[in-house]
Amino acid sequence: MALKQLKKLFFDRPLKDSVILNHHYRIEECLGMGGYGLVYLCTDVHTQTPYVLKQLRPTKAKKEKERVRFQQEMKLLKSIHHPQIPAFIEDFIIDGQAYYVMQLIEGENIEELLFFQKQPFTELMALQLLSQLLGIVEYLHDRFIFHSDIRTPNIIINDGRLCLIDFGLAKQLTPEETEEIKVRKQDDFFDLGETLLFLLYSQYKGKKKKNGTWLEELTLTNEITLLLKKLLGIDEEYQHTAFIREDLNRAIQSVT
Repeated sequence: MALKQLKKLFFDRPLKDSVILNHHYRIEECLGMGGYGLVYLCTDVHTQTPYVLKQLRPTKAKKEKERVRFQQEMKLLKSIHHPQIPAFIEDFIIDGQAYYVMQLIEGENIEELLFFQKQPFTELMALQLLSQLLGIVEYLHDRFIFHSDIRTPNIIINDGRLCLIDFGLAKQLTPEETEEIKVRKQDDFFDLGETLLFLLYSQYKGKKKKNGTWLEELTLTNEITLLLKKLLGIDEEYQHTAFIREDLNRAIQSVT
């Protein structure tokens, strides 16, 4: 295990700042290093437009299945055209290394807002943000695309507008893959419920009980409680986004 980590550190070092790729993109900084890829902020040297650039980790690029997976990720992103999802710009290969460029989404992610800035969200604000997020999930699920990683770091807010990023774990299925569709659909629904719960807890002022649950700690309307129970699989699970939309609209009405 130690040798494996050392290899990663040696071979997967981020590109240096100011390096220019494809005669086009100047690396500004490394934004993150996941287990699968390296993500950079870059600038188009001709237009001065900022973008996000993703590189398949060099150690991963040595494996055929990882290269195929990276190609599938790019193919999926190319097929998505939604104003609240980063647009795919282009891809290229340099010295055997695969890269792709996508739109930079400005703003702050929900994790930063909740846990570092301690920003409170009212019930109405939380439900309205969930409504935007559900709109994105509706778009994806209608195309049999499942994000599989809807978490607070991957949700960006800019002046009240919500965007979903990081499709590294996303997968597009065929209508015939019914069992995997069921599993991935419920995973996305659970993530919606968990995100809503994080937002609702932002106003919680009480002392957390050792074995307390959100049902005991949060004072919510019946409509919000029902929505959360079904998203989290406590009650009978939702089978389609349309049913979530109906209950979400009722929940919004219950706090307005």
